[in-house]
Amino acid sequence: MSLRLSPAVLTVSICWTLAACAPMTDTRQTPTAAVQMANKALATVKTNRAPIQAAWWQKFNDPLMTALIQEAWQANPDLASAQASVKTARAQGVIAGASLFPSLAASGSARTANGSGTSLSTGLDAGWELDIFGANRLANAAAQSDLKAAEASYEDVKASLAAEVASAYVNLRLAQARLGVAQQNRQSRQETARLTGLRQQAGLSSGLELEQSKLSLGQTQAQLPALEGAVSRSKYALAVLTGKTPEALNQRLTVTKPIPNSTGRLKAEIPANALRQRPDLRAAEFRVAAASARVGEAKANLNPSFNLSGSLSLSGKNLGDLFDINSLARSLLASISAPLFDGGRLKQQVVVRDAAYEQAVAAYQKTLLSALQEVANSFATLAALQKQQPILVQNLQLARSTEQLARLSYDAGTADFQNVLDAQRSVLSAQESVLSAQADSSLALISLYKAVGGAW
Repeated sequence: MSLRLSPAVLTVSICWTLAACAPMTDTRQTPTAAVQMANKALATVKTNRAPIQAAWWQKFNDPLMTALIQEAWQANPDLASAQASVKTARAQGVIAGASLFPSLAASGSARTANGSGTSLSTGLDAGWELDIFGANRLANAAAQSDLKAAEASYEDVKASLAAEVASAYVNLRLAQARLGVAQQNRQSRQETARLTGLRQQAGLSSGLELEQSKLSLGQTQAQLPALEGAVSRSKYALAVLTGKTPEALNQRLTVTKPIPNSTGRLKAEIPANALRQRPDLRAAEFRVAAASARVGEAKANLNPSFNLSGSLSLSGKNLGDLFDINSLARSLLASISAPLFDGGRLKQQVVVRDAAYEQAVAAYQKTLLSALQEVANSFATLAALQKQQPILVQNLQLARSTEQLARLSYDAGTADFQNVLDAQRSVLSAQESVLSAQADSSLALISLYKAVGGAW
């Protein structure tokens, strides 16, 4: 992975993103000065037009991680709840759309009266509200935007779930790697204690040195239960996310693998429209569109409403008479109704819908700013880790060299045994620092992919 992004480029990129992510709806507002400045900044920014890859986890080239994400999508209850919300919104959209069409109802009856025999009747009743001022069309548009928002929220749950699984998987591999390092160091301390015991028997070392080596071994062994617990907790977290028992995943996760890291080159330039592909931002944008449509619906309801209704009815003493054309009765009625006095209910409904629209716009702006903050934080973390990792690797090499020199000096009788123990602790600390930096880099990259809405 390679990362090169100067603060100036990042700032201008964020400004352009603000302009590119303006809600695609009639907000009834003029462009702000910030958006106008961002449009001018476009001339100085070379934006990357490469498509966004939603399945960013494939960049890590870890088939097991990919499989666990797919399994989480199949079994996670949060995703099932979001899917149910989509079904509800889809049904509400059908209900709202039905108001644009005429309604038709059929009826039939049979009645027996004393002395007059049986009479039969059947009929059709139709009604249609003429949407002169567009209230029904706007209600339908709002419902369709609600559906799109629900679908985007569903995708947001999927994206968040994928990031959770990937992060839990990275934490598992980190815990396993730290456990492996601790086990290797335990073996090294065991060998040191054994050799110190032999030297003490030969009179080449003191009892203090033997006790010090045993203490160092005991301190290393004391770390193992906590590290084993971290491995178990990571497995439990993955089990919950994938809807499985820990035992069902244990066989697949027991084999230790390296901490996953992206093998591709990370481009520093983010596409200008990248953040608009974030599901949560698209959901917020559709909610703004729905709220805007409902403002128009509330205003349209202040106008008169027009209705057409008609009926056809047939009646007779028997089935033959029932279908006689002479028994057909027809009616057609046109009506108009206009609000005269309702205590201000309809006007206040406009105020309510207008306030809801302002809340939706504010929520969109908050979501956008949070997205920009996530991107900036992830980039800053990655940039810091990129500078830190070579230093940590070099420190590990120096710690190992120091340990070798300390051991040679001790064997030659020119250094104290405590120097050997200190050098061993330095190696262990350096190893853990390198592993933590590798995991932190992968976690920051996962966070960045989620913040942007995919890989680019």
